[in-house]
Amino acid sequence: MRASKWIVPVLALTLLASAPAVAADAEKPLKIGYVDLQKALMDSKAGKKAKADFKAQVDKLEKRLQGKKTELEKMKEDLERRAVVMREEERRKLADDFERKRLDLKLDFEDSQAELQKKDQELTGTIVAKLQEIIKEIGDNRGYTLILELGSSPVLYYKTSDDITAEVLKAFDKQS
Repeated sequence: MRASKWIVPVLALTLLASAPAVAADAEKPLKIGYVDLQKALMDSKAGKKAKADFKAQVDKLEKRLQGKKTELEKMKEDLERRAVVMREEERRKLADDFERKRLDLKLDFEDSQAELQKKDQELTGTIVAKLQEIIKEIGDNRGYTLILELGSSPVLYYKTSDDITAEVLKAFDKQS
């Protein structure tokens, strides 16, 4: 995972190193743009809707899990309160039931986390793919040699006038 974080910057630096020769051959100046893909994703109409849909799903799952957790807590209190007066067999049965329900809750929680992660990837994946198409179109139309993503690369400085995030966002919202 860490290596992939550095692939884009290394490729960009390689391109930049060879860019003067390429640019001289093509008699075209090097033009680099920047886009904050995360900002475009979160600020777009589709991104806001996806975020709201995702939050609704999270709230629904949390409510369901909270109900199970409350039931489990009551069961534990009952077991602790009645354990001293119960027969061994009855206490063991109640303890086994409690442990089974605790494990069920744990598995349900893990399944819910995986389900939410998958849903988040589905929602954002579609939007990011559309944003990338728009970025390519803007890059082609405005003559960019390279467009870097601000959130994932170690860009330490850039001219804010070369930030096309607002333009990408406007074009994306127009399409949606």
